[in-house]
Amino acid sequence: MKIGMKAPTVRMPCLLNGKLNFLPLSEFQGNTLALCCVSSLTETEAWVLDAQVKQFQECGTVLAVFVSGDFAFEPTWIRSPYNFCLPLLADPLKRVSRALRLSRSLPPQRCETLFFDDQSRLQFRLIHDLNLRGISTVLDIAESEFCQRSSHRLDSACHSNSLQRESSIPALSTTEPHDSPGSSRSQTHQAPLHEGVTSS
Repeated sequence: MKIGMKAPTVRMPCLLNGKLNFLPLSEFQGNTLALCCVSSLTETEAWVLDAQVKQFQECGTVLAVFVSGDFAFEPTWIRSPYNFCLPLLADPLKRVSRALRLSRSLPPQRCETLFFDDQSRLQFRLIHDLNLRGISTVLDIAESEFCQRSSHRLDSACHSNSLQRESSIPALSTTEPHDSPGSSRSQTHQAPLHEGVTSS
């Protein structure tokens, strides 16, 4: 999947707040999305990521996890009132994994995070460790000017629409141009290797 392309519209299983739904990635449109893609996921790893959700929300980004390998939501993962705030997405048919063109050679301790803007267009790819240090790197990007521009475009567009309703003067477009889907420029980046964090 090339930079500037829109997220696939395929619906897939999503566990959120103790409920299982079928959602496409476009469900998150309107927010910057940091999609952490892993080949497998343990409940401990899911809780570690869940603890970071609020920090991402504070900078206007949704943190979600996409499991590309064989994965099933265990019944023990759903126990109210201690439910995940972290959206957990599975891909049993591998259709979304193929559309996203995820790296296939990553070890279990590594993951690939895809950043989508508020229009569900892919903007950035980052390969990093699946631990607190790696997620901190993802958060740094979410807090950076790169992602803040995405939120600013949405606010500017809403303001322009409001002015357009109140005036007969057409509003100027505030949307910045994206890379064309045919662009060959690569924006996949790798964070340095670090030792994993072991939970006691």
